[in-house]
Amino acid sequence: MTLTRRELVTAGAFAGAALGSGVIATTMAASAPGAPPPGGPLPHGGGDTARMVGDLERALAKRPEERRWEMVIDTRRCIGCSACTVACIAENNLPPAVTYRTVPEATAGKFPNLKRIFMPTNCAQCEQAPCIAAANAVIPGSMSRRPDGIVAVDYTRMKGRPVFEAAQKACPYKHALYYDAGGYHTDGTPQRQAYESRPVMEYGRFWQRAQTQGTTRKCHFCADRIDVGLLPACVSTCPGLAMHFGDVSDPKSLVAELLAAGPARRFAPETGPSPVPRIHYIDDFAAEGAPPVKPDNRSNSNCSNCHEFTA
Repeated sequence: MTLTRRELVTAGAFAGAALGSGVIATTMAASAPGAPPPGGPLPHGGGDTARMVGDLERALAKRPEERRWEMVIDTRRCIGCSACTVACIAENNLPPAVTYRTVPEATAGKFPNLKRIFMPTNCAQCEQAPCIAAANAVIPGSMSRRPDGIVAVDYTRMKGRPVFEAAQKACPYKHALYYDAGGYHTDGTPQRQAYESRPVMEYGRFWQRAQTQGTTRKCHFCADRIDVGLLPACVSTCPGLAMHFGDVSDPKSLVAELLAAGPARRFAPETGPSPVPRIHYIDDFAAEGAPPVKPDNRSNSNCSNCHEFTA
């Protein structure tokens, strides 16, 4: 079935609530006592979300180094609602000016055959992530790569602007890393709200708000969620079902199937050689013979992330 963007927006208004309840039911069923072991049949219905939860269960049955987490984003389904951005901020209790996800717009095609598309972006967990070496040259142990490939930050070490700026300068995409300058969303109001000071689970432990101030923050594919069989917050929240996540080394996974079904693209870096990002984009550009996506800095302050695609 093919829907127009307007039809997707309308459908999303009704599907959002249903999707949210469906995700809750899915995760509860998958983690309930007596649930089948990883790799077994799931005690719930079908659909992409349920299937991805099953993919996670199979992946978690393998050794971490045998998993290859990747994200596949179908831009044809993205309606630009920024629900993924909001979910990310809420999940990680992010302060002002810090967001692990943005949804800039990009222009595809050539006048008069132009398209405006939404391009969800976040840290790509690059295979040869240059930010790791750059950060560790300033403060050893600041950044590392988990056995499953996720690029991680050590909040106890990666503190201060010098190490942040070194890592940011080395990043080929420039807007994957953010500096936590402190601050609260309710600064300047009569009262700071309690939710802004709540501890948050990242990198295997709870962090108090004061402990992350002055550190480098970035997307980690919601590592603590996927480690217990939950999808990243952005994926489970997307009303257009544009976000897909899983273990691409598993040929039965949805992400592996999507990548095998046809051409997908990755962002080309702003500078230097490609660091092999783990985020792929699906679109109609190749089939329509359209030129590559070009950045449009007028549409979003973070649109420098809208690089020209590579196949």
